[in-house]
Amino acid sequence: MTLAVSPTRQRAIFWVFVLIDVILWVLAFSWKPPRLDSAPIVAVNIWPGTESLIAAREMGKVTTREINFVEMSWSSSAMRAFGNRAIDASVLALSEVLLMRELGYPIRVIMAVDESVGADAIVAGPGINGVPELRGKRVGVEIRSVGHYLLGRALQDAGMSIDDVELVPVVLPEIETAFTELGVDAVVAAEPWLSRINARGGRVIYDSADTPGEIIRVMIARDVVIERSPAPLGKLLDAHFRLADPTDWSEDARVGILRREGVSAPEFDRIRKGVRLYSRTDQTSMLSGESPSLTAALDRVAARMRELDLLTGGTNNRLEIDDRFVTP
Repeated sequence: MTLAVSPTRQRAIFWVFVLIDVILWVLAFSWKPPRLDSAPIVAVNIWPGTESLIAAREMGKVTTREINFVEMSWSSSAMRAFGNRAIDASVLALSEVLLMRELGYPIRVIMAVDESVGADAIVAGPGINGVPELRGKRVGVEIRSVGHYLLGRALQDAGMSIDDVELVPVVLPEIETAFTELGVDAVVAAEPWLSRINARGGRVIYDSADTPGEIIRVMIARDVVIERSPAPLGKLLDAHFRLADPTDWSEDARVGILRREGVSAPEFDRIRKGVRLYSRTDQTSMLSGESPSLTAALDRVAARMRELDLLTGGTNNRLEIDDRFVTP
């Protein structure tokens, strides 16, 4: 037997379903799912000055619940990953950080890591004895990297410009092949690739010691991550300072780092001499106070980059410095 539903009841049921539908649509557009805070993702490039971060991971000074490490071989990959929001923090040279700032990324400098005093260099093949002899030659370099900046500075010091050479874009893991097999006349390399190229007959004709106070690497982090995860970042930086001396590394960590760098223990000790690490004590003068020295270095590098047409965003390249993790 079929029971008849009165028109009044039908209308009531209809409006009940309409009301439920409206409520569901409102919830769909207004409800925000709970945020699941994940550990900051920190990119660590192959560079002798930052292997302390890898040692911290290998020795359990920071856990994967606190920091997620992503190992990268070259800086431009870290820059792209940062721009794609795939990483939250990285160590980059000042020239690279200024390029990130020009693109408008919300970043802060949270630590001064080191100054290269010979660990970045221009290496020439046979028959080239100085920078002036690069005119018209093919030079392998990682575009928009610190190597690009170093090449520009070398040419500038020689009264030349980037237009006086033919750039051959390569990334650091390809730099040995470029030097030995691609017919380039010179390459811009950083350690540990620099030592391997020198062993293959390369000759350094200009290095970072020729640009004092300019080839400085710093750690940057995304604004939101600094505010969301200050404790893990602070713990990581503390571990970096405690493990700055490789003699404090465990044997397992040291073996793994030497394998990662692709050098022997004596070679690693030698290439570290081309890097001046900044101590925790150095951080106060570099990052704190009314006139931190890092600000002066950033201004100096920004001015050079504008002269070299590597920076086009006018004169306001001021970066925010956050010293909470490195000063008392």
